[in-house]
Amino acid sequence: MDKNMRVIGMKMSILMGVSMSLILSLVGTLMGGHFTIPSWLISFGVSLVISLVIGFLIPMKKVGDWFCNKCKTNPNSPKGSLLAAFVSDIIYTPVITISMVVLMLNLAKKNAPEGAEVPTVGQVLPGSLIVCFLVGYVVIAILTPVFLKMLMKNVRR
Repeated sequence: MDKNMRVIGMKMSILMGVSMSLILSLVGTLMGGHFTIPSWLISFGVSLVISLVIGFLIPMKKVGDWFCNKCKTNPNSPKGSLLAAFVSDIIYTPVITISMVVLMLNLAKKNAPEGAEVPTVGQVLPGSLIVCFLVGYVVIAILTPVFLKMLMKNVRR
């Protein structure tokens, strides 16, 4: 069963990485006010790499369960699921959001017409962090149990 759980963990990392990257890159690019397919694709690609690295380096299930135990909450309860989603969101979202804000502002500076004002990281980051943290939490809270249920159907008991 241990091998099956490792495979499920890897598949969860991929599913959550793709989902978080897809949604947060879309939200971030739309928040920038100058949505283009190329800028979104760049954002998605970089975000996906970051998400997959985080997902494969940090055992989210173990970290979430540890946090639930510290809060004296059953990790498999609805409250435990929400706490684990919060922990995952705290780990994923700031790294992805900060990276995307810096990347997109640098691209904007390079592509802006002469004399155009490009906002600073300090102007953009606080609002982006708040929005992306809220969106990320909802995405994680909804998709984690859906993906886990989907993946557990394939495990032989």
